[in-house]
Amino acid sequence: MAEVSEALRADIRRYQDLVEKLRLIATNRQQIQMQLAEINEALRELGSVDDSAPVYKVAGSIIIAKKKGDVVNELNTLKESLEIRMKSLEKQEELLKDQLKELEKKLAKKLGGGSQAEAG
Repeated sequence: MAEVSEALRADIRRYQDLVEKLRLIATNRQQIQMQLAEINEALRELGSVDDSAPVYKVAGSIIIAKKKGDVVNELNTLKESLEIRMKSLEKQEELLKDQLKELEKKLAKKLGGGSQAEAG
């Protein structure tokens, strides 16, 4: 078998790194999506509760009583923060996908499969 050049090995390692980064971003996005879904459900439930009704919040291993308005404000703040994080992850994901496409083209050329890479 022909020996693989050091430059090709570096490109392959970079490709593997990019794929792993994309996997991590996808995992982070899924976690954030689940948190946002929970927050939206909590806000929906709180919307149907009277302002004078007792509201409880889990804080570590205890449950504390809080004002409904305070809990709603906390949830909305957390929601905004998570939405910003989600947008950031989406931008990172797009950049990584673009880098991955370019690297795939480069690797296909080096490996002599240029026409196969363009078909995919």
